[in-house]
Amino acid sequence: MWFAVDYHSPVPIYAQIKEKVKALILSGKLKPGDLLPSIRTLAKDLGVNVNTVARAYRELELEGVIRAERGEGYTVVGLENTVHEKVKRQILTELESVLRRCKELKIEKSTVFSLVERIYQQSNQSSYQHKEGEDDGK
Repeated sequence: MWFAVDYHSPVPIYAQIKEKVKALILSGKLKPGDLLPSIRTLAKDLGVNVNTVARAYRELELEGVIRAERGEGYTVVGLENTVHEKVKRQILTELESVLRRCKELKIEKSTVFSLVERIYQQSNQSSYQHKEGEDDGK
């Protein structure tokens, strides 16, 4: 499975899927021309309704991030630099809001920093493991 969705999040699952696909593109794990899993496959892997994945893919296609290839499925087109910058600004704005809430709730700065460090270490480890797995398969 590429990623997981948070069933307890207030963010709709289709929107989470869209953001996860965009994040994979931004991180370079998905590149233009790469095939996405079929709608049915991703729905089964995530344990969600097929229509949920179909909506996410449809919206990504409308945004120009992916395109349907007849007989092949969905391929990554990529994110334009302007879209990339827009996504980064949006994420940083969301992060700022979350950090303000942490401060309001008197969550220690050291706790927040530890969480950030742990998340970045985990993403570096999973990237390393992903690359190793690609090499082993060749």
